Amino acid sequence: MRYKNVFHINANPGHGRKSGPDQQDWLDFQDQATLQQGESSVIGGPIRVHTYQEVEIQKAIGWFTSYLTSERACHYPNGRQLPDRWREMLDGYFEPALLDQVRVVELTDRRLANPWFYPCAREKGLRNLPDMTHKAAVTFLDVVVFNNGKISSRDLFHGLVHAAQVDVMGLTEFSELFVRGFLRARSYFLAPLKAHAFGLDAKFAANPGVRFSVEGAVREWWRDGRYGMVKGISDDTVLDAS
Repeated sequence: MRYKNVFHINANPGHGRKSGPDQQDWLDFQDQATLQQGESSVIGGPIRVHTYQEVEIQKAIGWFTSYLTSERACHYPNGRQLPDRWREMLDGYFEPALLDQVRVVELTDRRLANPWFYPCAREKGLRNLPDMTHKAAVTFLDVVVFNNGKISSRDLFHGLVHAAQVDVMGLTEFSELFVRGFLRARSYFLAPLKAHAFGLDAKFAANPGVRFSVEGAVREWWRDGRYGMVKGISDDTVLDAS
């Protein structure tokens, strides 16, 4: 059995404009990235450069993979299959086998905690790590966990995009591409795997009922190298103007 993964946004079961905190953070990070491109010339402040050697990148990939699999093991037994109304809504966008396998969990008495490796990651100079406690939903492989106890259509769709990404390329490659993409983009929200999920859930919301193949879109990006490259890279550099 292949696993799946990711993160999401607030919306009501009806389609429409995404207004949740993840979407706003994504827009904020786009603005921040644009601002930082010219920040040194405008403000004259120093830009710190963090270079991560391959051994450190591989360690981070291992942490991320371990986090996804351990959280999946924790939540899967408490998950339930997609309710019929959600299954019908998502049919045609995702492969039937994926919709059969996915489980959803609605937390009502607690919220997800941040990953155990965050303190070490911050010591290494990483910024803009997502706060899991404030996410509407988080996908752990084939389990979508809703922090607010309510399933929303766009959050669910977004999570299933990540599940499809993992299903297509496998957990190992997904984890590596996600970590390398995060390091290069300097932002969780601008990592290519995440940005593509935002784009696809926006397409879903803008054209209700107009089916398209998420798996096909994922395979195209993967084939064209738009998610990034794996291995063969000696280091990843992060420019931090904060």
